[in-house]
Amino acid sequence: MKLVASSLLTLALACTAFGEIDRSKRPEPGPAPEAGFPAYVEKTLPNGLKVFVVESKRAPLVTLRLMFKSGAVNDGEKTGLSGLMTTLLDRGTKKRTAEQFAKEVDFLGARFGAAADEDATSVNIGGLVKHLPKLIDLFTDAIFEPAFPEAELAKEKKKAISGLAAEKQRPAALAPKLRDRLIYGAHPYGAFATEATISGITRDDVAKRHADYFLPNRATLAVVGDIRAVEILPLIEKAFGHWKPGTPPPLSTPAIPAAEKTTIHLIDRPGSVQTTLMVAAPGLPRNNPDIPELSVVMSTLGGGFSGRLFQNLREKNGFTYGAGARLATLQGGGVFTASSDVRNEVTEPAAREILNEVRRIRDAAIGDAELKMQRDYLAGNYLLSLESPTTTAARVQEMEFYGLPGDYYKSFAKRVTSVSPARAQELAKKYLRDEGLTIVAVGEAKQVKPMLEKIAPVTVYDTDLKPVEPAKPEAAK
Repeated sequence: MKLVASSLLTLALACTAFGEIDRSKRPEPGPAPEAGFPAYVEKTLPNGLKVFVVESKRAPLVTLRLMFKSGAVNDGEKTGLSGLMTTLLDRGTKKRTAEQFAKEVDFLGARFGAAADEDATSVNIGGLVKHLPKLIDLFTDAIFEPAFPEAELAKEKKKAISGLAAEKQRPAALAPKLRDRLIYGAHPYGAFATEATISGITRDDVAKRHADYFLPNRATLAVVGDIRAVEILPLIEKAFGHWKPGTPPPLSTPAIPAAEKTTIHLIDRPGSVQTTLMVAAPGLPRNNPDIPELSVVMSTLGGGFSGRLFQNLREKNGFTYGAGARLATLQGGGVFTASSDVRNEVTEPAAREILNEVRRIRDAAIGDAELKMQRDYLAGNYLLSLESPTTTAARVQEMEFYGLPGDYYKSFAKRVTSVSPARAQELAKKYLRDEGLTIVAVGEAKQVKPMLEKIAPVTVYDTDLKPVEPAKPEAAK
């Protein structure tokens, strides 16, 4: 009892010394930490493989992630090839069948994954650190010795083709495909897989894709977990040191076109009771130095429930259940998109309100309270994301791949929270255009086309994304 009384007395004295706590007011957040990203060790093996080791003692786990500097942009006319190749990495190797590989991963309680995006291909494995030797064995087996069985390839091609057919019934899948084709033109970023491209992919294509681009001098390896660099690096050198470097096929890409006038492109989907709307424009390459600060502007415009698009289209006008905006960034250039799904009868006013919000964030400074809410939200989300070892691994590799400054993520939270209203408006004017936009819609043409023509000329497409009705040049704006 004396101990309890003493503790209560100490607490009371502390409260007296520092003043009463007003529990009716939410405490102000402290300043963003100077460093919000862990330190890491870097080493380049003689074969050119760059290795990053991030020591983390939060859990007895380890994650290994390989990132290759090649993605769907390297597929050429075989669009979809990178995706099929990564899917097949764990579907059988020279010493394990697909079933054996899956059983061993499951027995260890591990996770294996591989994926290809536009710019890069990644392969990762994670599990308990006590299983590290076995994890490395499985990982290297999939990377170095994939068998690419004909039966597994046939199965995945069938699934991919079936998925493409299903996508024709999904506006959320159709709209981005047409958007990218229009924004990127002949650049590979604008290509998408079709039944013809998938059907034409052979096992030799898959094996060649792997041999041409899975090269140590075109890759980085990130290891994150409860490990020590001095102990893990010898294991990495032993497992990956024999890997021979090479030169991938050259890649030449055309320039991304610049739109001068706003145009509308409508995918006709008879029977639709709502319209999917996307207002798009060319964005920024990933290494643009303004992206951290610009993320505050994007969050204000379309970042979830608190974003202006949501507040306008849903809360104020009742046009939709949701609306948002995002800026996707790639090595060769990105794309800005503001989007929503709305009732057919409000397609025109909804499109105009999206355009109005883009103009408003350009023309008027964001208020202090609104800006502070978005800054704090982004900084907090970023700090929470550091709990994911896979995310940490990807970010270390991302800095090397895209040529970002070494302190990019260490200073991220501080840069986000320092954005002023004047700086936000400067960035909005610089990067968010209100002319030369590409508007993509998916809906019933006979109902929504006349509405959209009041904004800009409309070209109509079928669900194969082939034009079926050209725009009328005399359409009113």
